[in-house]
Amino acid sequence: MLGLEKFLWEVHKLDQRLLEIGEMVVRRAEELGASQAEAYVATSRSFTIDVENNAIKSASEKRDAGCGVRSVVKTGRVGFAYVTTLQDEDLFEAAAKSVKLAKVSVPDPDFVTLPSYSGIYPTVKGLFDPAIQKLSSEEAAELIMRTVDATNEAVDARQTAVEAQLSAAAGIKAIVNSLGISGSVETAAIFINSSPTIKDDNDQTSSYEFQVSRNLKSIDPEWVGSTAGRSAVNNLGGRTIEGGDMPIILTPLAVSTVIGGGFGGAINAEEIQYGRSYIADALGELIASESLSIMDDSHIVGGIGSRSFDAEGVPTKRMQILHGGVLKNILHNSYTANKDQVENTGNASRPSYSGLPSISPSNLVIAPGKGTLDDLVSEIKKGILLRYTGDRPNMTTGDLSAMVMEGHYIEDGAIEHSVKNTLVGINMRDLLQRVHRIGADIRVTSTVVTPSIVVESAKVTSG
Repeated sequence: MLGLEKFLWEVHKLDQRLLEIGEMVVRRAEELGASQAEAYVATSRSFTIDVENNAIKSASEKRDAGCGVRSVVKTGRVGFAYVTTLQDEDLFEAAAKSVKLAKVSVPDPDFVTLPSYSGIYPTVKGLFDPAIQKLSSEEAAELIMRTVDATNEAVDARQTAVEAQLSAAAGIKAIVNSLGISGSVETAAIFINSSPTIKDDNDQTSSYEFQVSRNLKSIDPEWVGSTAGRSAVNNLGGRTIEGGDMPIILTPLAVSTVIGGGFGGAINAEEIQYGRSYIADALGELIASESLSIMDDSHIVGGIGSRSFDAEGVPTKRMQILHGGVLKNILHNSYTANKDQVENTGNASRPSYSGLPSISPSNLVIAPGKGTLDDLVSEIKKGILLRYTGDRPNMTTGDLSAMVMEGHYIEDGAIEHSVKNTLVGINMRDLLQRVHRIGADIRVTSTVVTPSIVVESAKVTSG
């Protein structure tokens, strides 16, 4: 075989091996008294390179493999155990422990059953790039230093300290249960970022930029570095402003945090069932601007959140969340769907084999409107361009107090200067309803695909 064909064949054999392990573990749990059992088996390799003060500080590699076992005994008793090896004796011990824990657990009246499925999973392309799996440490070091060099070049000889990171991971996961679930998938992803801190006279500021992809060729270290550098320069001269109610432009990075995280978490059925979501009891209601439409799309080619099945082995689909401002659907796993007696949406998630399923979006996609970011800015008489904030809303109340980590003051349709010590305050229900304008400047910011949006009014506090 040719080199690549041999490599892919070896991956395929490992894929089958994980399915066999899952089937073996499920049988073992059933033999020990489980009425239903589930095995989540995974193996991965990842490595990270860190840069501090313009030079590589450290490089590390991690290999991981393990299995999580969920066992169910009658009357809704569930037990879970995991091991960090794939040795038969350890796998059997995990199966035994999960059954033992299930037998002594408190019955959950809302637990009905593990999910079932015996059909063919949808095909989702672009989840695994063998070039990421085969990326050498020398190649990775070259990529990260190209990022650093591009950052330094963009800041135009100012005193600069660049922090940067590259991480790459590839792995295989398999899910098997007693009710016909049997699926496996190979995935790979690479992430690269640059965070320069620059000094100019008595002023000091910083910025941040990144790319994440499932395809190595789509990573552009020069773009990451130069964009981070230029943004840092543009952040110099930050000033406070006169506060008050004014329009806010959220760029894709800000939308990713505020709506991707702040709304994506609120449509979690578990949060809604426990009364911890600010949109509880809002299904079918007009909760947002009619111009705002959001989809959960797990089938985007090469999407970071794309998947053919969720973390319980349930097939995924494209699903409208908001359409014309109306909340059409919320996100379920098998537990919450059974509790509400509704269709499972296939949104179970878990970070690894060591945890139980929770719920999360796959890829949240906000439908674009018209115009560039410059067009949106030109329409603002007095407002704030919010490029980045690390703050999310209170999930129960919806109240958001977002520090403007990077942002600019707009006056008469032009950007005047960067801002500092500035907060944007608004409730998420108001934010969704006040979406006034949506641009066409779409960006993929990991699991959120969005353009910039304009919120017609929010409270700005500065100084």
